[in-house]
Amino acid sequence: MSHRLVDLCPVPLTLVWHENRSTYFSARKENRHLTLRLHRLFFQAPTPVLEALIRMALKPRDPEAFAIVRKMAYLYFSQNRSPAELLTTAGSVYDLQEIYLRMKNSYFAPDYDATIGWSGRVRIGRFRFITFGTYDRHRHQIRINRLLDNAEVPLYFLEFIVYHEMLHAVCPSYIDAKGRCRVHTQEFRRKEKLFADFAAAKKWEKMSLNFFKKRRRDHGRA
Repeated sequence: MSHRLVDLCPVPLTLVWHENRSTYFSARKENRHLTLRLHRLFFQAPTPVLEALIRMALKPRDPEAFAIVRKMAYLYFSQNRSPAELLTTAGSVYDLQEIYLRMKNSYFAPDYDATIGWSGRVRIGRFRFITFGTYDRHRHQIRINRLLDNAEVPLYFLEFIVYHEMLHAVCPSYIDAKGRCRVHTQEFRRKEKLFADFAAAKKWEKMSLNFFKKRRRDHGRA
């Protein structure tokens, strides 16, 4: 497959294959050299799709190429959707299902539908940033970091994280003119600010890294 894309590309090409569903295509062009990062769904793609990938990388505003690539990805993920995992919603402090239903009733349409649960066991080690939650568009599944199941974490902050992840279902990502995947769109940011305690949640988020680093140190002394 690599040689087929190289043959089709009019400029030197570097290919990187991955399994990341959320960013199945990204491109970077520097000094007439193109780097493509592609999900393995394109590994056996027919020539028209490969041509569309090249056009999309070199001419990002090509709507026909974008439509071909998007359709290929949609068909692949629809046919290869792994079953949603059974997640635990009840934590030692917070119940995610209660929070999810509260956010749904306050901010989303009645037909909004997703599953939610805590991520796997907490791993406390060295870190520079924290992923508080994730949304899997193909499983319609939200996972929240178990580090937030803590009485010292404000309820409004956990509600904000759940709301933030729920927004991903109604504000889909897109590929911009430079071939980069934009996850947090302008519409996403606008709706994010509709959360009632947005300012307080963002303020606590800025302090959260130090909070969890302190937890790691305390955990190490325990």
